[in-house]
Amino acid sequence: MIKRFNQLRKEDGSATIEFLGIVPLVFLLILIFWQFAVGIHGIIVAQSAANEYAKVYSVTKNASEARTAADEIMSTASDSISYSANVSGGKEFKVDLQLQISFVILPDALFGGGEPTVSYSTSARGRVIE
Repeated sequence: MIKRFNQLRKEDGSATIEFLGIVPLVFLLILIFWQFAVGIHGIIVAQSAANEYAKVYSVTKNASEARTAADEIMSTASDSISYSANVSGGKEFKVDLQLQISFVILPDALFGGGEPTVSYSTSARGRVIE
């Protein structure tokens, strides 16, 4: 009986069980970091696109050319980021970019088939060069 009790007290294999307990937590932290990196990258690219939109619009006063320039910059962002641009004003103008950053780590099925997103907006101001 004492021999059997001593066998139960052995800690052989406990490191494996502890490792298997930590793996899901590490995986979750990696996914959260990934989503954070996608969001930060999207915000940086969006600000750059807004600045490029304002720069091209200030020279050409053509919204479609400015949109093409912003599209080129936004194409470097991941597919999980969509945006819309709006310019307002005359000689003094303001460019507003609205971003939709999709959660890449969450399945769509959790949200009724709709994709969960985070909204972000940025703007740039400028003056038309005449």
